[in-house]
This record gives sequence, structure tokens and C-alpha cells, in this order.
Amino acid sequence: MQNKSSFNSMFPLSLEQIDFLKDFEKNGSTIQFAWLSGYFWHLANQNSSNVETKTSTFSLEKKKTNNIITILSASQTGNARLLSERLHKYLNDNNQQACLISSSDYNFKKIKDEKLLILIISTQGEGEPPEEALSLYKFIMSKRAPKLDNLKYSIFSLGDSSYDLFCQAGKDFDKRFCELGATQLLNRFDADIEYEEEYVKWSKELLILINKTVTPCSSFLKKNLVSDSETSVYTKYKPAIATILNNQKITGRNSSKDIRHIELDISNLNLKYTPGDALGVWYQNNSDLVNKILKLLSINTSDIVTVKNKNKNIFDALKNNFELTNNTKNIVNKYTDITQNKFLKEIIVDNKKLESYVKITPLVQMISDYPSKISAQKFVSILRPLTPRLYSISSSQSENNDEIHITVSVIKKNISGYLHLGGASGYLSELLNIGDKLKIFIEKNDNFRLPQNKQTPIIMIGSGTGIAPYRSFMQERDNDGSVGRNWIFFGNQNFTEDFLYQIEWQKYLKKGLLTKMTLAWSRDQKDKIYIQDKIREQGKEIWEWIKENAHIYICGNASKMAKDVEKSLLYVIRKYGNMSLEGSNEFVNNLRLQKRYQRDVY
Repeated sequence: MQNKSSFNSMFPLSLEQIDFLKDFEKNGSTIQFAWLSGYFWHLANQNSSNVETKTSTFSLEKKKTNNIITILSASQTGNARLLSERLHKYLNDNNQQACLISSSDYNFKKIKDEKLLILIISTQGEGEPPEEALSLYKFIMSKRAPKLDNLKYSIFSLGDSSYDLFCQAGKDFDKRFCELGATQLLNRFDADIEYEEEYVKWSKELLILINKTVTPCSSFLKKNLVSDSETSVYTKYKPAIATILNNQKITGRNSSKDIRHIELDISNLNLKYTPGDALGVWYQNNSDLVNKILKLLSINTSDIVTVKNKNKNIFDALKNNFELTNNTKNIVNKYTDITQNKFLKEIIVDNKKLESYVKITPLVQMISDYPSKISAQKFVSILRPLTPRLYSISSSQSENNDEIHITVSVIKKNISGYLHLGGASGYLSELLNIGDKLKIFIEKNDNFRLPQNKQTPIIMIGSGTGIAPYRSFMQERDNDGSVGRNWIFFGNQNFTEDFLYQIEWQKYLKKGLLTKMTLAWSRDQKDKIYIQDKIREQGKEIWEWIKENAHIYICGNASKMAKDVEKSLLYVIRKYGNMSLEGSNEFVNNLRLQKRYQRDVY
């Protein structure tokens, strides 16, 4: 006994565990050893106290009870997360014990043990699930998914009906749950941009059905867990008012892009953010654009319309409540129904023609080409509500405590001699001056975070304004004592015109904080070179970093850049890790589960 006790104090493994390791060593491969070393290193260096003390409704562990209800949040821009938090509070306030979990923290292999699952999910890109739900999605869609005969579920799906694959992620989960034997507690609801009334009705119907299924537990202890949205003074619908400090164009005079570095003063707001978070911006439509549209439609600026049960004049409504810069297939269809225009009728019967028309024809251009007299109320009935835009924060409070910086690409389209600007980007770049006020809020993104261990190396991949969060990351690492290596892959069109924050990166390289920067300029030579090409070129070294537990980040366009970069990463892992295609996909998915592969895509 004495010898065994001494052995345990000197070596943290039991004899049985050592025997197991020896057996595995005989049959394991080099890549398996490398992967396991990184995996267990990650576990050993996790800050467990953070999990224990974090005050969030997103619990990582569920109590073992037959009556518990799991609410699963799968959010891309924060809407699904906010609704999940509301539902969690609503059910608990009505004596139903519910557990709220982010899909990125969910142990999906135990889904077979669930009794009642509520999924609130958004759809991004081309009908894809949100980033934080990708691992769950792949598992549920795979052959490894278990039978769910004992599961009852309901899905509230968020989307935008102007897209063909409206609420597709929710539809996919619904279909798959049924295939696996689960039973709908309440039919899936597909919610459009304005969903408040539908959500309230759905949640009430859901509670009634839950009460019939699960006995209310009036005596259970309700934890005093508070979410970020409940503790923050400012929210999406109660925004803070910041002041413009700086609005600087950071692309060259000959660049085809107009990209702005914007700095905001938040010194009196007690507003906190973390590198990886996004800034929500409420904007106003250009007064000239509003007047032009009203004139084309023969609508008086003083005409009264009803917006969310409140009366206001049409000018104010168009300026503050409705989207005027993005045209959609739904809008074209509705406008055609009202105007009965022959040319538009020919377009809407051909989906490909309609898609092409919408992409190249702003709303005001369509109205200008085919004006019609229309009532104010009928016109607003075809429009989409104005929603805030999200921009990756490009600063760290460790360096800029009283400021928030964002990097904005100004959308410009020149059609028939008329310059059309994006709604939010045009507002920020052209209509606001130094000292002007701006309505803002912080959109948390816990799925795009620096590693807790300051020795961990990171690889950051981004194109265009996708460089923004990495500026925040580097400022943070420059001020928090981090010693981990840092490698940036950045791509844009031209070196001389589009090298965003060039001086800052050079400073970090000279200082030694930035270990390496790999650049891809697509237009500086005959054959275009993109980031994905550079990743393949640097594959061997990337693999060495991965073996040393590097965290990988991707920020950029979801449908193009992010997909191409992931294909290149899979190629690198397959080639230098000596894996099959299936093995490389599984490897990347495991990186995602370990929070070592994170994407901020849009």
C-alpha cells in the first residue's frame, strides 16, 4: 500500500492507465499521437475557474432529472441567442425547469438521452446552419446520429424570406429529427425578419404543450444566473449613443474599394467588449434618397402611415424604419402586383432572370425605371424593416479603453450615371461627421475568442475587412502578456492601395509580437493569387503549428472566401497529416469542438 501511494504521488496515472497507454502506443499512428498531445494539452490548460464562476444562462452541464427541458441556441447574429434567453426565463418563471445551452457547448453525442428539446436556430449564407451549430449539424446528418425515439422537440427557425433557402437550417434539423424517430411537440415555425408577435404566440403555445407533457415543478430552485443581455444597460433595442471621433479612408486613392477606419468615443457609457465581438450599428436612410422615392411614386412627404401600430409621416418612416437600399425578389414581386408593369411581369416568371435583376437593380432604380402612383401605406407594406448592421470590432479595450473601432467597406454601385450607396456604409461614410452621434450596441461572439492560455500560437486568416478582428486580437495580445506566436494571412487586391493597417502590422513584426505575415494580392500580377493559394504554399509550416496546438481563425465572406480557405486547410491536413479526405474532415471538426478552429463569416 505504501509503495502504491508513493507511486501515485510521483506519477499522476494509475497502473491500469499506464497499461492502457502502452497498448495504445503499440497500435497508434504518429498523427494520432500528435493529435492527442494537443487535445490533452488543451484540457490541461483550460481555466476551469472561468467555467465555475461565469454568470450566464448558457449552462455547460445539465442536472440529471427526468423533467428538465433543454433549450438549444444556434445563433449567427445574436437574434436566436436573445430569443433563447427569453424562452429560458419565460419557462422558468412558469415553473418549468429549463436548461439553456449554446449549440457550441452542447455535448451532442448525448442527444439520445434528451426527453424534450427546444431548438432556436438561425440560417446563414446559402441555407447553412450558424457557425456555432456546424458540429452538431454534421453529427445529426451523419450515419453516427442515434435513434431519437424518446425525444419530443420543437423548432423556432429564424431567417429572411428574401432568400431562396429561407430558414433552411431549421427545416434540415426538423426533417432529420423526424427521420431519427423524434416526435414534434409543436410544429416548426419559420420566422421572417419581423418575428416578435409570432415568437410571443409560439412561446405561449409551447408552454401549454409542455405543461401537458411535463409536470410543473413549483418548488425547484431557480439559479440566479444572468445573461449578458440582462446585465448590460444597452441592448439592440436600447442602444448606446456613441460619438464619432475619426472617420478615415484607409485605402489608396487608386483603389477600387473605399474602406473606412471609424473610431467611436464611449468614455461615458460604461460599455464593455471583448476581442472577437461585433458592433451593432443603427443607421438612417439618406434624406435625398427618401425624397427621390416619394417623388417618383407621387407620395406627399406628410402622408401618414401606420408602423407597428403607431402613426407617423411617410418621410420619417422611410428614413428610420424601412430598408431602402437592398432590393429583393419579394419586393419586385409585390411591386409588380401593384403596378402591373409588363416588363417586370416578364422578369418575375423566370427565377434566374429575377435573381439577376435583383442583384444589379437597387430599389430606387427599379422605381425610377417603372414609376407608378401608389399610396403611402401600400408602399411601406412591400418593404423590409430596417435592421442594424454588424461590424467586427477592430480594437481592444486593453489599448483603447474609451473607444471602439470598426473597419467599414463602403458599398458603391454606379448604375445609369447614379451612385448608389449601401444603407449603413453610406450613412457611416458620407452622412456622419466628427462629433456626430451614432446608436450602437455590442453583439457578443463567444465563438470567436483568443485562447485563454497566453502561450498558445494562433493563425489568423482574413481578406479585405476580414482583417478587422485580428487588429483587435493583436492589440489584446500586445497588452495582456501573451507570448504565443502569431501568424496572419491577409489578402486583398493590390499591395499599394489595399494593404489595410500596413504600418501597424509592420510595427508588430519589428517588435516580434507578429511572428509572420503572409500576403496575397489578387491583382498585382497576371495570374490572380488568393489566400487559399498561400495556405497550400505554406502547408508544411501550418501543419507544424497545428501540431503545436495552434488555434486557427477565419474571418470573411461565408460563401466564397471561407469555403475556399477551408478546402485548402483540409488539403494541408490531408497531405501533411497523411489522412484520408474523411479523416481530414473529422480532424477539422475535432478542432472546432476544441475551439481551436473558429470562424467569423458573413
